[in-house]
Amino acid sequence: MPEFLPGAVFSGISAILFVIVLRARAGKPRLSAWKLGLIGIAAGFVIPWAFALAGMVWRAMPGLPELPVITPDQIFLGVWGALLVLAISHRPGKRPRVPLWAGLLTGLAFAFLLPPLLDMVTGSYQRASLRPDMNHCTRGMLGQVQPREVENICDEPIAVGLCLPGEVNPAPCAQTKIMQPGETAQFDPGEARLSSLPSNLDGLTVVACRPPARPSRMTTTIGRGYEGVCLPPE
Repeated sequence: MPEFLPGAVFSGISAILFVIVLRARAGKPRLSAWKLGLIGIAAGFVIPWAFALAGMVWRAMPGLPELPVITPDQIFLGVWGALLVLAISHRPGKRPRVPLWAGLLTGLAFAFLLPPLLDMVTGSYQRASLRPDMNHCTRGMLGQVQPREVENICDEPIAVGLCLPGEVNPAPCAQTKIMQPGETAQFDPGEARLSSLPSNLDGLTVVACRPPARPSRMTTTIGRGYEGVCLPPE
């Protein structure tokens, strides 16, 4: 039996909330907890696999354009934006103020328009705009106090960056190299050592990205130290 993919928990919870909101808008009675639980489990299994398989089929068909990159944070914004609009537009015993299609369209707007707006307002790329890293494709980078040599162990090109102190999002790492499969690259960390908690907050940071995403770094989600991130293409 196939396993649950990443995003299964979020897919299950989102499906349950959508069922609750849609049944309330339709004036139908609430489902029991065990039925909602079954819906959540089924959605957590089916939805991520459906997206994964659809993406594989799309990429396998010649002549089709490359699929746009949609980050988990974008999905989060879109789902909660749609749920918010559908929920607040509900009027018990009356027709909803916002139709279903408009609520879903609002969710799409949240997912695709809000991240670049936040980027423009803040002057740096927010987490909803970041691309997934490819750190698993490197050997000799992670776990090294002063990484100097990195090898690409995957079968696709990667962009590896070493950001020194002072280089932060939205600027890419000055030492960035595109590495082909099996290729080894040399970096110069100077006297800087890897950023770590709690002793060396402002050290250097390394990260691998899938081109055309660009390696950079930013503060961690807890606001202490730095982590490597992948900026979207310019």
